[in-house]
Amino acid sequence: MIWRLIGGHRNLVIPTLWIAICLVSSIAAAQETQSRGPGAQPPGSSTEPSSPIPATAIPSIAAYPLELLGLLAPPAQRGPVTLTPSIAIGEEYNDNVALTSQSKQSDFITSFAPALSLYVNRPSYQLNAGYSFSAAVYAKEERLNNALDSQNFVAGGVYRATPALTLTATELFAKSRNTNVVASQGFATGRQESWNNTFTPGLAWQLTPTNTLNLSASYGVLRFEGRTTASNTGGGTASNTGGTTASNTGGADSDTYTFQSNLTHAFTPRFAGVIGYGFTYLDTHGQENSTTHTPTLGLTYRLTETLSAAVNGGPAVTQVSGTTHITPAGNASLTQTFGFGSASLQYARGVTEAGGFGGTNDTQTASATLTLSALQRGLLFVINPLYADSKSVSSQERRQVDVQAITLGLAAYYQVARYTTLVAGYTFSHQRTGGSSSVQGDVDQNRVRVGVQFGYPINFD
Repeated sequence: MIWRLIGGHRNLVIPTLWIAICLVSSIAAAQETQSRGPGAQPPGSSTEPSSPIPATAIPSIAAYPLELLGLLAPPAQRGPVTLTPSIAIGEEYNDNVALTSQSKQSDFITSFAPALSLYVNRPSYQLNAGYSFSAAVYAKEERLNNALDSQNFVAGGVYRATPALTLTATELFAKSRNTNVVASQGFATGRQESWNNTFTPGLAWQLTPTNTLNLSASYGVLRFEGRTTASNTGGGTASNTGGTTASNTGGADSDTYTFQSNLTHAFTPRFAGVIGYGFTYLDTHGQENSTTHTPTLGLTYRLTETLSAAVNGGPAVTQVSGTTHITPAGNASLTQTFGFGSASLQYARGVTEAGGFGGTNDTQTASATLTLSALQRGLLFVINPLYADSKSVSSQERRQVDVQAITLGLAAYYQVARYTTLVAGYTFSHQRTGGSSSVQGDVDQNRVRVGVQFGYPINFD
């Protein structure tokens, strides 16, 4: 059955996968031909980076599927480059396959998920990258069987060009028929083939011993293909009644361009002030485009050796539909590290699109992350709750947005043997739309998954 599905699909890999393959080949060739100077470590020894990868070069934990969760806790490596092909076999229970509020359908889904992970660990540069795709076989809805039910690519890297200049980059690609998985805020617009790709380069420049300049840019693409199967409006029809459009019109495509700059001055080793400027351009296809300028002021403070806090804020000046709107914007975070992991709280407010709902919106998110990485050798456990609220900035926009979502994610990764890992995850989604929203979509969904992953690390010295 799987081979028949693969043969009938028009896309088997994403273009970004070739980047990882070419990078592996070039690095491996360079390592094999590179002469070893005095003090070089012999083959078989562990190579540690000169300093850890900055947090800005590590994608959000929520972006990692279970098959690539091991990228957050790479195993001991014999050489500077490790390539790990693997395959995971899992079983999932989904109580709302169509992401609809009426006539919910549950199903058991067997998945086969090949994956490729890459670790590059050198004194001046590091890279963690992984690609996976999942073939799904449904127990009840056999018409939904698909050889490429989902795809994911996650990459984060850092290059220390000079002692004062550090370059970073992240890339995230997700393709799925679960629209709440693709949308960054977890908003759902029914079951529909959709994909999201975000590329974020950045740099940190130590201008003086007390002044640091951070620059980053980002380009995000959100696309919805085909048609959704959900019908969540009123009586569950696709009609436009009372100015409300049913969610089976599908998600709204968008392109997001952002730029962020921050200048940090350290007043003391523990206290610093930050002045910043951000720019966002939203190209919401079929809707009004917008530009947003966000000047900010903030501070960071290390309360203890393991507890730090940061806060910044300012006005978001948005031009949309020929008018100017001013809304609050900012970020706040509290991070605590432990000997066995870390915990953090985050709050953000700014002008964004709202997943497949589209539009130019005042969006607020509050989240927490608990990561347990050293309770037991080979065990990684992550808890990641998220609350998101998004409302249209302008009442003049043709497509109004008023949506709230709560998402709870649990994930566990336990390496029981060198080549065998157990994975398990649970995701709860709860979404409600207000009466003013042009697209209605009240959704509740529970997904439980367990599986086993087999991988073989290949080391390049």
